[in-house]
Amino acid sequence: MSLKKCTSVFLAAVLFLFSCGCDKSDGIGKTETDADGEAFVYEQSSGVTHIAASEDTLYTLSFDEEDFKTFISAFSLDGKKISSAVLSDFNAYDIKCMCADTNNVYAAARSSKGFSVYTLDTENGEMKPICELEGLDSIEKIGVYDEKLYWLGKRREEAKPIGPFFTTKEDTLITYHDGGEKMGCIDLRSGENSFSEIDFPVAFSVSGDGVTVYAFDGESSYYFSDYANSSEKTYTNKLESIDDFEFFGKNGVFAFLGNVGVDGTLPVSKADGESGVNIAAEGVYILEMCGSETGYIWLNTSDSLTSAEHRIKRYDLSTLAISNMPIRVISSQYFSNPPFLAGSEIQLNQLSGEGFALKVLSLDKSYDVVMISSDQGVANDIKKKGCFYPLNNVAGVSEYLDRCFPYIKEAVTDSGGNICMLPLEVEIPIIVYNEKNCSENGLVFSTELEPFIQMVQRASTVSEYYDCLRDWIVHTQLNGYLSENSSFDTEEFRSLALLLKEKCTENIFRGNFDLYSALMTAQYSRNDKYYMDIYENTLFTQVKYNKEQISLLNDENLRAASMPVSGNGKSVAFCTFISVNPYSDRLPEILTFIENLVSEMSERQNSCMLADKSTYSNTAYAQDIYNIYENGDICFQIPAEIYNEDFNKYCADEITLDKFISEADRKLSAYLNE
Repeated sequence: MSLKKCTSVFLAAVLFLFSCGCDKSDGIGKTETDADGEAFVYEQSSGVTHIAASEDTLYTLSFDEEDFKTFISAFSLDGKKISSAVLSDFNAYDIKCMCADTNNVYAAARSSKGFSVYTLDTENGEMKPICELEGLDSIEKIGVYDEKLYWLGKRREEAKPIGPFFTTKEDTLITYHDGGEKMGCIDLRSGENSFSEIDFPVAFSVSGDGVTVYAFDGESSYYFSDYANSSEKTYTNKLESIDDFEFFGKNGVFAFLGNVGVDGTLPVSKADGESGVNIAAEGVYILEMCGSETGYIWLNTSDSLTSAEHRIKRYDLSTLAISNMPIRVISSQYFSNPPFLAGSEIQLNQLSGEGFALKVLSLDKSYDVVMISSDQGVANDIKKKGCFYPLNNVAGVSEYLDRCFPYIKEAVTDSGGNICMLPLEVEIPIIVYNEKNCSENGLVFSTELEPFIQMVQRASTVSEYYDCLRDWIVHTQLNGYLSENSSFDTEEFRSLALLLKEKCTENIFRGNFDLYSALMTAQYSRNDKYYMDIYENTLFTQVKYNKEQISLLNDENLRAASMPVSGNGKSVAFCTFISVNPYSDRLPEILTFIENLVSEMSERQNSCMLADKSTYSNTAYAQDIYNIYENGDICFQIPAEIYNEDFNKYCADEITLDKFISEADRKLSAYLNE
């Protein structure tokens, strides 16, 4: 599972735990305005674990922790509770998924043989068994169409290893993880269950037109097909491996969760290969969703990553349309926060490094926007040799960059004064530390490398509860050095290399992922004894910073410190940028997109790019972050392939320092002068 998915699963779990303490009001509901559009909020009972919808009716499954009772309830569009009943034989945690049609509500629950499927009566709570699903390790989703109940589950022992690869035709990176997913359907009249012949199903959704399956072909691409006629396939890689999707209305548009979707948004698309991805709403953190042909999407959601309020929101998307004219964004690595903006349709293609560089340097017209990070090996080449549309005269761009830290504007401006890149996000590796625990153990953080190493050495003698990787230190130090020097043959580098080899060693620098898990768990719930024991004893953990963490970390005892700075006295910062292709055949539209994006970014709080200190939270932790980012420096990385392997050989005593310098300088000279 990817780090992103691990984080999503973790956040879903902790948000659910918090939800059990919500207001138990049976009120009607209210309308709220999110970042985009209005949402109707149901004032439902607390502890909602699953939702389902049919036409205009919402069904919820909830658990009352005070009474230890599970309820099945129905709500009308205006939020009024139509019916509610206790499921006396089950608790909410036994039931894994739920769906509804005009006649019944269905649920799949764990049983001694695997999983059982039931109908649920919302008037009296009666559960009638329909069928047993044997041999499944999990069941992910159920849906009803034309007297048949369709299901998606897993048989993990049948999972096949499939590694990431680039397509031959498009040079696009394809990633797929097979968890042993299987799909089938149950005839509701006879109770007979049958397995589908579709290999590698990813997700499915039911609409009035049938059952649409999203699957992987096992070789090169994802595709959509009708369950009843799976041989006819519509190929597309725009979504990659999503978690779920739900049709709404009758225009073939669906909302989806996972991968290309950005955290805190409701992304939408169509089951074709041409349209891109749009954002229907922002500021929502989704645990589960359902939809209906009346044009509604219901979300089981929290308002933010830290919100303890767990509510159901309904969006009317009946008028939403997909234009089939997406903004074509290309990149050569995965980005967790692509430049999505509500109202703009995006199609993101991840290419190989070679294919990406070729498209950018050859003035190819088949893309609109480039997305790149300063720590990519091709970043330096792209900045120096790429041809990008100058953004100086795009409304708001210069004004926005004037509000950013000066080093950010400097990084995106070329020698001729042209703004060739728009920064989306800046990240600086930091240390999050427990001020009390560190003080009691005499640990003082320094921005200088040798005192920092000595601090880690001391930590290794007093506790196991710290996390700091040697590779991070080496990477940032060498990257910072190369940002100021074009040769390794200097006394400065010789001293740095000797210090990294002899003092920055694996026996004191170590990784401990449990510390980060404990750090995040403690912000939501202090009921997990395992993680709380770790959290209370933690000294410090390194974090590749994300701006959300200012609001995520709410323990007043937590502080932030810089990793050791580079030779110029600055923290090495990594920046994600986008640039506009001047040869795009949709240039006016793309520049409008840039204008709108800058306007939205200008309103962000805790952005870690804006120099105005008043835009940051007034906490010691947030001010620490500000001070670290104020002292940053964006380094466009020289490809690590030039020196990394040989430097590791030097540290392992396989080659001498002089040999490393000779080889690395030879490669560096060839690279810089090619």
